[in-house]
Amino acid sequence: MRRKKVQSAISNIRCENYGASVNGSVLFENINLTLNVGNLAVLYGPRGSGKSAFLRSFAQLNQEVYPNINYSGNVYFDEKSIFDFDEKEIRQIVTYLDTNFLESLDYLSFKDLIRLVFGSQYKFNIEEHATELDNFGVLKALYKFEKTPLSALYVLEKIGLLLFVSSLRNSSLLVLDCLLDHLDDEHIEFVTKMLKELSYSKIILLATRTMKRFIGLGDSLIVMKNGHVIYNGEPKEYILGV
Repeated sequence: MRRKKVQSAISNIRCENYGASVNGSVLFENINLTLNVGNLAVLYGPRGSGKSAFLRSFAQLNQEVYPNINYSGNVYFDEKSIFDFDEKEIRQIVTYLDTNFLESLDYLSFKDLIRLVFGSQYKFNIEEHATELDNFGVLKALYKFEKTPLSALYVLEKIGLLLFVSSLRNSSLLVLDCLLDHLDDEHIEFVTKMLKELSYSKIILLATRTMKRFIGLGDSLIVMKNGHVIYNGEPKEYILGV
């Protein structure tokens, strides 16, 4: 399944004393970390640790949840502040996926999804992408081809479809916010193979509330608690220090 490496829009993300608050209440603060294309980072934190607000900020999605959010510090995409990009540029660079996307797919057909992501003028042919769709575990599920209702897909197939679409978009940062937490171990192994291939040309941030199942997946581990990063380094070193 090895793909030819493509040129990413960005190759580096750097957070510098990065924080966010709403009406004086801190969501996360003083985050300093660097991620490069080729990195697959696991972000662990319990519910309420601030990880989702942190991850949504990369795609400028927090404003939909917190209209009065304020940021401090900065995030740089290849040394350019994230706040200097317009929304269209950010949406091209960042793909953010959480469990809400799985539910929203039930109202779409495969053709609807492609049009929603790429626009009505985008020309897509299933036969041309049959090998890729099969690699992502989706091809057999598209029994009506473009007209297949996505409500007919199993959770694993939906996740594979979202990862396939992400690969087509050539975004540089792929954020999976607890998207894999409810998969069984066998399915996680299959998705892991897909993520390893995608990480060849992307930065991948995989958030989870169940660290034991994913700690061995990433090149690096980030642990958040109460809005702070309390560990950022190699998974092996974290295990030895616990």
